[in-house]
Amino acid sequence: MLGIGTIDWIAIGIYLVLTVAAGLYAARKVKDTTDFFMAGRRFGKPFMIFFAFGAGTSGNDAVGVSAKTVTSGLSGIWFQWLWLFCTPFYWLIAPVMRRMRALTTGDFFEARYDGSVAGLYTVVGILQLTVNIGVIQLGAGSMIEGISNGAIQKEWAILAMTVMFVVYGIAGGLAAAIITDFIQGILTILLSFILLPFALDAVGGFAGLHDQIEDDSMFSLVAPGEINLFFIIMLCLNALVGIVTQPHIMGVCSAGRTEMDGRVGFAAGNLIKRFCTIAWMVVGLCGIVMYAGTDIDPDKIYGRVAADLLPGVMPGLVGLFIAALIASVMSSCDAFMVSSSGLFTQNFYRRWIATDKDEAHYVWVGRIAAF
Repeated sequence: MLGIGTIDWIAIGIYLVLTVAAGLYAARKVKDTTDFFMAGRRFGKPFMIFFAFGAGTSGNDAVGVSAKTVTSGLSGIWFQWLWLFCTPFYWLIAPVMRRMRALTTGDFFEARYDGSVAGLYTVVGILQLTVNIGVIQLGAGSMIEGISNGAIQKEWAILAMTVMFVVYGIAGGLAAAIITDFIQGILTILLSFILLPFALDAVGGFAGLHDQIEDDSMFSLVAPGEINLFFIIMLCLNALVGIVTQPHIMGVCSAGRTEMDGRVGFAAGNLIKRFCTIAWMVVGLCGIVMYAGTDIDPDKIYGRVAADLLPGVMPGLVGLFIAALIASVMSSCDAFMVSSSGLFTQNFYRRWIATDKDEAHYVWVGRIAAF
């Protein structure tokens, strides 16, 4: 059905049922805004690691890195490795954020400046996260369209993924996001590496890549032109300055039980992503060889490689791949949605419109705002 086998659909269905069930289970523990926007600050290191990894990693990243690798070579990795040199600083940043005892990043701006600055940040933050959700969904939709050879249109894939993360995110808030991100993080790692051995085998390994790609600049991490050394330095500097002002960063750092839970989660979760990025880049190089001389959209390379190689390995792998892709999308979008909801509820609605309501009222405002 729609270019995907029965066993593959069963694998996708099992994942979706487990994810929604986990999210609805988390809804039982939501009593106040701390539970909804900060997951009650009750999660340990394993959950925080996969939450940081999931919130910062999506299938769109694999699409972007592989597509840029097709056009620019190894240097395409810097579109995600721009955060590489920030990673050690995550160990220092997380406990500082945890000590604020804040629910949103906007709370920091109110404490540091005033309510009007927090209000401005709320508008900017919500717009930023809204665009991020759209870009992530668009990339994932393109990949699903590619792996189904166009049988599943990306608009329908986007709609289906949106319904899923909105349902469990509205019900359970950040706790639902963290619980489901544990499952989704494992699947995202699987998504990153499942294609690697088969793609390399298809092109004759690394030796085959060097034999069939004649342009030596494609194997340079600092390529001439767009992604040069100055470009890389500016990317990394901007990333280091900007990471602490990301709207979702407060939850990523502060939803743990202790400062150590937050710092281990933030640093280790993002370090895992650095290794996944290498796999995305290598698959992109394999795509150059596999589809040389054909007119194919670079954004669909990753999905096309999966569609051509996985069915021949064993039944169900395509379904597992799509489930992992959906997981990677939902793990980012749920965190962004709840963070946007927190900004609106805490730093706009509670600050300027209804300042003296009970916690249940603000939780419901948060759910409506999330929708």
